[in-house]
Amino acid sequence: MEQYKKIRAFESDILDKHHETYPFYHYSEGIVIPYLLQVYGDTERFRDALINKGHDPQNLSLYLNNMLHGMGHCIRWMNKQRSPKYLDADSIPVNQLQESAATFLNWGGEYHSIAQEFVIWSRGIKKAILDEENKTITFQNPKDYNYAGVYNKQVLYAQQMQEIYFSYPHEEMEKEFSVWIKDVDISRPPIANHIKWERGRYSSSYPLLLNKMAEILFPELPETTDFNGYNLKQLRQFYSLFFISFYFIRWVEAELDSRTTGESLSFGSNPLYLATVQFIKLASIITGLSNDVSKSIIEDLTFNPDNFHSSVTIQPFVVSPTGTYYILPNLFSQVEPSRMILGALNKGKKKEIYDRLINDIEKANLRMLGGSVREIKGCISFAEKSIRLGGKIITPDLLLIDKERKVMLIADYKHYMGPITASEVDYKIKELSKAIKKVVLYKEVLSSLSLIDKTCIDNFKISGLIITHKPLPVPLPEDSDVMVIDMPTFIDSVSSIQAQNKGLSELLLQIHHNEQDNLASFSEFESEIEVGEWKIKRYQHRYK
Repeated sequence: MEQYKKIRAFESDILDKHHETYPFYHYSEGIVIPYLLQVYGDTERFRDALINKGHDPQNLSLYLNNMLHGMGHCIRWMNKQRSPKYLDADSIPVNQLQESAATFLNWGGEYHSIAQEFVIWSRGIKKAILDEENKTITFQNPKDYNYAGVYNKQVLYAQQMQEIYFSYPHEEMEKEFSVWIKDVDISRPPIANHIKWERGRYSSSYPLLLNKMAEILFPELPETTDFNGYNLKQLRQFYSLFFISFYFIRWVEAELDSRTTGESLSFGSNPLYLATVQFIKLASIITGLSNDVSKSIIEDLTFNPDNFHSSVTIQPFVVSPTGTYYILPNLFSQVEPSRMILGALNKGKKKEIYDRLINDIEKANLRMLGGSVREIKGCISFAEKSIRLGGKIITPDLLLIDKERKVMLIADYKHYMGPITASEVDYKIKELSKAIKKVVLYKEVLSSLSLIDKTCIDNFKISGLIITHKPLPVPLPEDSDVMVIDMPTFIDSVSSIQAQNKGLSELLLQIHHNEQDNLASFSEFESEIEVGEWKIKRYQHRYK
């Protein structure tokens, strides 16, 4: 208990105050926030160039994601900064400010990494060892978790999101952009000053992207679904037109970079900053929606610095205490829309709407899953089949029976979002563990039965499965025999075995292989982060 108190004292007295030692923290918000956004934008903007120089794409993605979380912490600190030492930076060279901002943002990312360790430790998942003499705190990973599997799920999720992004009508947009860029006077930055914002509404790419949003942004729900202030149709319209406008800015940055000989142009990755009223008005011009509707959507997508577990990856609009909005087009155009809005609702004032939507989405996806397995060769399938044994009634989401090979699969669907913070990791571990125990109970009940309806199931081999909406990168005990797979991969696996005219046994084998693929592609290593005179040591995994 004494060590616990000392670690907590380090957290409150040293770790949570260390940002005050960085010079950039002491500038005003009007300097700090735009430069933070610009540093991220410039880094992401040259992602391909960094990869060409030898940086691993997966490790770079993890780095950029950590940078975004770090930005959230920097903004939280600035939100509490009421008396900055420096109100302007007119006498400071731009490159010096950029370097100072990068250093501050780097600490934000390192703080995020350490904070995640503290949260996981406080939940009893990891152990922490305090060495006062050497001023180190070492966080130890539990031994019975498959961390390689966690990182592979992160990679799989990123690949799926990339496939969604690539499915947008890029060719049509870029064809139009090649005309629109003629309005940009590169001698008079920033780019935003030269954009005809309403033009996206009349573009040929807009209806194509809007149709794509009907497939991506809550396809399970009717377009009249109410989000309290706007409906799904309006949300799809808002996202589509913001994406076109902001993606144009991103495209122009890349185009102008390609015309240089190494030095980036000065107005690349510049964020927009507008008073609240101006931003709402601009949103209405871009989207054609009313001010009230635009305002409601903007409020849900505005970063909440008072929520420690929120992130600019789900709330990409940043507003300062003085009411100035800062928007980085490069960031917004990278955010996956369904994850963004579900996460924003969950972190904001509309948790009840979130809970209701999840229930409706789960039912719709369960109907889809039930339909996908009906044609598996030699297989009888049931969806939400109620089975009674004594006083117990179980209702598994899916039940597949192969009478000839005496094989059975029992599965439950969970519409889990991928966690974005350590607290969500802890929550998802517990929720998934409960789901696994539930499936284990199902297996026990079924193993004691002889019949389901009129089908004999004596001495059948029973496999258990959890199907999640997206890949779920959380560590699970390696001794669990219940498999976990995401819905897109499951449906792809079903389609594959159907195309080969194969049955349930082959499906189970393919699911098992999906779980085991590339598990050795990550290696563990010890890293350390300096916090003043202290060092925080932790074990991470890198992509080989």
